Amino acid sequence: MRLAAAVCCGVALVASLGLAAVQKPKVTLIGDSVSDRMERNPDALASLTDGFRLNLQTRGCRTLVLTGCTIAGQTVPPPTALRVVQRFGRYLGSFVVVEVGYNDDPARYRRDLDTVMRTLQRFHVKTVIWLTLRDPVGAFTGMNQLIETAPRRWPQLVIADWNSYSAGHPDWFDEDGIHPTPLGAANLGQFVHNALVRAAAKRTSVTR
Repeated sequence: MRLAAAVCCGVALVASLGLAAVQKPKVTLIGDSVSDRMERNPDALASLTDGFRLNLQTRGCRTLVLTGCTIAGQTVPPPTALRVVQRFGRYLGSFVVVEVGYNDDPARYRRDLDTVMRTLQRFHVKTVIWLTLRDPVGAFTGMNQLIETAPRRWPQLVIADWNSYSAGHPDWFDEDGIHPTPLGAANLGQFVHNALVRAAAKRTSVTR
């Protein structure tokens, strides 16, 4: 009898753990060489996968819609953010995080942001977390303003202000002030995780 009860409890525990794993929301993170630094950073990956199933799609030279540059040693440019969205389609998951813009044309950024958002909407992505661009010398002020006003058109877009969050932390970055060091990549991973947790909590409260 005790053995049967133990087996029963064991099965229930395994089933419970399996259900918990299945219920982890899937996240697709689309990024360029900035977020690519997280791919080989154990601390960043630990943060990003804490409570979420991660689909990490990061490549240097990535742009939103138009073909970007080619990384040294590569023969072709990386797929654009739009192409990544189209490729994964309905398998993108509950949340999509976008960290793209450093290689984009500022004159096209609003239009291309809208193109990506329109495509994400077509695939029924409910929450898009869009990071502002790290801007140590004021080169991306206009693009950050475009990001900050985007939720007026796209209520499912949530801004994660990486530029403000990382201000005052020069030790997080290489000499260019944009690409993170290992410490910066770890903090970027935690920053994105915190944004995901807030967004998930908000969605849960809305559906109750």
